[in-house]
Amino acid sequence: MAEDLNWAVGGEAGDGIDSTGKIFAQALSRAGRHVFTSKDFASRIRGGYTAYKIRTSVDEVQSVVDRLDILVALTQRTIDENLDELHEDSAVIYDGERSWEADIPDEITAVDVPLKSLAEDAGGAIMRNVVALGAACELTNFDVEYLDESLEKRFGGKGSKIVENNKEAARLGQNYVQENYDLDLGYDLEITDNDYVLLNGDEAIGMGALAAGCRFYAGYPITPATNVMEYLTGRIERYGGHVVQAEDELSAINMALGAARAGARSMTATSGPGIDLMAETFGLIATSETPLVICDVMRSGPSTGMPTKQEQGDLNMTLYGGHGEIPRFVITPTTISECFWKTVEAFNYAEKYQTPVYLVADLALAVTEQTFPPEAFDMDEVEIERGKIVDDETVDEWLDEQGRFRAHADTEDGVSPRALPGTIDGAHMSTGLEHDELGRRTERQDERVQQVDKRNRKVETAQEQEDWDYREFGDPDSDNVVISWGSNEGALVEALEILEEEGTDVRVISVPYIFPRPDLTEDVEGAENVIVVECNATGQFADVIEHDTLTRVKRINKYTGVRFKADELAEQIEEQLAAEVPAQ
Repeated sequence: MAEDLNWAVGGEAGDGIDSTGKIFAQALSRAGRHVFTSKDFASRIRGGYTAYKIRTSVDEVQSVVDRLDILVALTQRTIDENLDELHEDSAVIYDGERSWEADIPDEITAVDVPLKSLAEDAGGAIMRNVVALGAACELTNFDVEYLDESLEKRFGGKGSKIVENNKEAARLGQNYVQENYDLDLGYDLEITDNDYVLLNGDEAIGMGALAAGCRFYAGYPITPATNVMEYLTGRIERYGGHVVQAEDELSAINMALGAARAGARSMTATSGPGIDLMAETFGLIATSETPLVICDVMRSGPSTGMPTKQEQGDLNMTLYGGHGEIPRFVITPTTISECFWKTVEAFNYAEKYQTPVYLVADLALAVTEQTFPPEAFDMDEVEIERGKIVDDETVDEWLDEQGRFRAHADTEDGVSPRALPGTIDGAHMSTGLEHDELGRRTERQDERVQQVDKRNRKVETAQEQEDWDYREFGDPDSDNVVISWGSNEGALVEALEILEEEGTDVRVISVPYIFPRPDLTEDVEGAENVIVVECNATGQFADVIEHDTLTRVKRINKYTGVRFKADELAEQIEEQLAAEVPAQ
């Protein structure tokens, strides 16, 4: 029995690859199995190779690996792309009646199933992928009935006839393999009574926004951030909120700014090109001291780059982007569950410090689906902090001698009072021009210095008062420290297991806060080897660490457009431990 099973379906974009994988992932989840998915898709609607991979186990899985056990191949390219991951116990399901002849190595089990013909027998050729799922169930000793609920969820809106046809298609695939092949590949998908939630990072961000009280979202569709908007649409309205699909990214962030000025918890989400366009308004948000959450789901750049590929290349933009000096927060969830919790934190920090917050995820987090126990998203643990909002009774202490509200009052912690529209005596002005405490335009040198210092002091206050911590794994006493941010955590945690088996002790530090951030000076100075892992070419976070600690670090960088894998990272960490530290 395999400890875990790695399954994939691949073909051309437009062949229903994503929905097929999602159906199987949901079925495995409902059977009480952990699931971790990975997607490879082209940047076009039809054509181009696309694949959906699932790793499943009764134990938690947090990354992909270089092994593929069951492959549903709708094209020869699917086989060719995955050949290196197939092994002698692998099986490839394909349709020999199609026009192409599958070229499959002799040592790999070839399972020829007439997918299209069987689908037509069930009611339509469009169900050929469901036939393949039934065949996969037979090869892995997985009860095909677990597919039923997933099929009902997927096709229930199209009527009971469509649902029943799909159920029949799955059983025809299962029966065909059962009747025509005598195979025992050693796979036996154990069933448990565990109850899991299956969701991806974009969905977790959307769910976190709702839990945090977000009531307005404006966005423009862009891969891989669009699913945040799709998740909120139809849900936020239940709580009195609204989703607006704007005509472009500039409109989106300005709409979100307007809603935030009106007092609503507000948000927009985009990817790198959209962040570029939003930079000017980002400065207005900070200068007007408006709380707003801007989600950047990173992808490969620059320019249009590779819209459907993984990269962590926007860190410098979120840290330093914009003209002038702009106070901000940059939060980078490291897991899908953290996408939920860090979104809640982002809204709290935005309002508590009246400062824009970048919530920075990446494609690997956004599109990956993973299972979690329901208690991982305990709504009773969600706390809402709205900051220094004044009401009709408390506004008086913030009025000047003429009874005018000091919306930008110079306070000890840098955070001014905030009066929402309609607050008696709370009327005020805010502008992108430099202003005095009342919000009136000014060019006086003393008032300029006062307001710049005040805005920056908010971040300094947060640095002192909040817990900018990191997550730690492995041997806490190890002299070998690996530092990461964003979606690399899962692969690193599993790489630790491989390294431990080889006798290599490593301490992993996973950082979810980039600005403000934890002080890693002692961790870096006290280590013999420090390695920074990130998905970009230049080592943007490694540069930050070297700046903070005045210590050179080793680097593992990947910018192929593909996420890190656990076994790959274990090998590269071993290589870096043996390498010399780069010269100053």
